Amino acid sequence: MFRLSIIIPLWADDECFEDTLASVLQNRPSDCEVVVVHSKRYADPYALRGEVRFVQTDGGAGPVRILNDGCRAACGEILHIVQPGVLVGDRWTEYALPAFDDRDVCAVTPLLVDAHDADSIVAAGLSYSQGGRLSSYGCGTSATNRRNLLRWTPIGPSLVAGFYRRWAWEALGGFCEQLASPWVDVDFALSLHALGYRSALASECVLRATGDLISDRASFRSGVCAESVFWRHAAQRGLLAALALHPAAVLRSLLETRRPSRACAQLLGRLAGLRRLPSHLASAARIRRATELYLLREASTAAGPRQAFSVRGTVPPRATMYRDAA
Repeated sequence: MFRLSIIIPLWADDECFEDTLASVLQNRPSDCEVVVVHSKRYADPYALRGEVRFVQTDGGAGPVRILNDGCRAACGEILHIVQPGVLVGDRWTEYALPAFDDRDVCAVTPLLVDAHDADSIVAAGLSYSQGGRLSSYGCGTSATNRRNLLRWTPIGPSLVAGFYRRWAWEALGGFCEQLASPWVDVDFALSLHALGYRSALASECVLRATGDLISDRASFRSGVCAESVFWRHAAQRGLLAALALHPAAVLRSLLETRRPSRACAQLLGRLAGLRRLPSHLASAARIRRATELYLLREASTAAGPRQAFSVRGTVPPRATMYRDAA
């Protein structure tokens, strides 16, 4: 079993993908595997099958399903997702992996800077307010002052580039395929936090972004998912305060959308998302129960590589916190 699996999804832009893959192969650590997951045929013009494991998924699979299939095929204890358009540097994983020595850390966020301006931070993970406003943590901050980012911790890494414990990904059942890409990562991060685990920011792990990799959050579909994520996790984050702050968070998100037509689409999506409110409220409890069953099953297994994590008792006490909140 490898210590690290680097998972690169292959989308439509082969050139962008190949730049990312080349940077990974040039700078990868020794104890790792590189997995490329794709839904369409890839010709492999550089004959890389000896160095890269190609995983083909269903032709109609969406972005989240493709990522889940890549994670499922990977063998490493740590899953590292790197999207096309992200360029890595020498020894970049050495700055991130030590954070996993803390058993409570289940996700690590690298620092993403502009490829054309190394002093401009694109994102240092995700920020999510109690009222439900999602933003890119540290966006616009100078990389020279990146240590100031350590005063707060992002809720978790973005799927643009992030490190995850494999057992945590398995325990939560992977990334939620019912959500659109801009909301999948924050939903996963909030689920980990609800169980008492946390993420860490590796400010010295610097990756470069060659394009606009932040997904669109101003659409009907994004509005539906925004409400889904908010109501899934509102109770765990303090229901009364979340409800009081939610209207202001929604209004701010709409005002940040400069095109009125897209703001209207997002608002309609949020209203449509409210129609499934009972399902959203029950989702957190379902995730909690599935995670507890997973941890109990793994704790009772006498052999296997997943013994590397500690369950901290028959049922993790922090999972009980999630049950009480849900």
